[in-house]
Amino acid sequence: MEALSPEQTAALAKENLGPMTKAIVIAFTTLAFVCVCLRMFTQIKFLARAIGWEDYTILISMVLSLATAVFQVLQANAGNGRHAMFVPFPEGTVRILRYLYWSIIFYNLSLCFTKVSILLQYGRIFTVPEMRIPLHIVMGICVVYGIALLFTSIFSCVPVRAYWQVLEQADAICIPNEVLWYMNASLNILCDLLVAILPVRVIWKLQIPKQQKIALMAILTIGWFVCVVSILRLHALIVLVANLDDSTWYSSTTAYWSAIEMNLTIVCASLPALKPLFINIIPGFGSRKGSGGYGTNSGRKPSLGFGTIGLTKHSRHTVADEVELEMGRTISTRAYPSGNDRSDIGVYGKNIYISRQFEQHFEGDGQNSDSESQKELVDTERHKDLVREPVTVYTNR
Repeated sequence: MEALSPEQTAALAKENLGPMTKAIVIAFTTLAFVCVCLRMFTQIKFLARAIGWEDYTILISMVLSLATAVFQVLQANAGNGRHAMFVPFPEGTVRILRYLYWSIIFYNLSLCFTKVSILLQYGRIFTVPEMRIPLHIVMGICVVYGIALLFTSIFSCVPVRAYWQVLEQADAICIPNEVLWYMNASLNILCDLLVAILPVRVIWKLQIPKQQKIALMAILTIGWFVCVVSILRLHALIVLVANLDDSTWYSSTTAYWSAIEMNLTIVCASLPALKPLFINIIPGFGSRKGSGGYGTNSGRKPSLGFGTIGLTKHSRHTVADEVELEMGRTISTRAYPSGNDRSDIGVYGKNIYISRQFEQHFEGDGQNSDSESQKELVDTERHKDLVREPVTVYTNR
């Protein structure tokens, strides 16, 4: 490397990505914190169900995100974001690496809990049997990945303190940083993709208008955007590995992309639960009008952001109820037998319109037929005299 002139040295000394890193970290952490608070407020104020595990896990993820932000800010204050030649060695390097060590652990845990929260939300929304096994498989992959990553992050150096005590690393056993970083980023992107594609097939098979189907898919698969951010973070890691001689300068970019990824994942996990709040604040938000007269009544209270998607067979004669929630989105398909006793089922919502389809099973020679046919008695596309009746939607809780 050529010797720098005094002017070049002075110019490099003024360069500092620390303030920008702190601003980005604080901004996106605040955004995620506000979304989680609004989610809890919406849950308590507008929704008729108790806080569940999907909410507890997102709260844990938010706490871990706040902890990550604290260490990232401390890292920037210690000199991360400046060129390595201006960071005191070993004192400054030790402080930066100590804060980096803890921020990596909390960052990985936060991402894991957010993925679990999203998958738990899928489990509540999608009740179809074909969704259960893939959901459990993806959940298992994410949990095992999170546990493995936790241990590899904690014990990336043995003894542990050698991770930041650079003068002791010669006598320690450490996993090369680039190996750990690439493995983490690649597996994280893989898990993001699995979570994003999981509901696509089930949503696409729903018997609802195509435009509405695409809108629902966009909401539930918003994780695709997080995948893009994860790829951008991976690119920042590649640049960092190529410039390890000036790691304190290039790692600053990785730090703020990590904060963006972690907090946007929390935001994406919380957005679907905020629609009742938006409906209450913005009149007509999410309303839909169609040929059958479906729409929303501004006088009603907003109902749950998502119901359940599934079909439960109880008898040979069932009624498949395609429920349109008050917010104007048909997302719940439920079947009940004729005269079904609902005495032990809790009230979930009211003033919801329903279109009915009857499913008929044929029998022959005293034995059940191997095939079933479904007769659709109400066709919303062909008949304008669709009967709309206010009903109360029930669900097992």
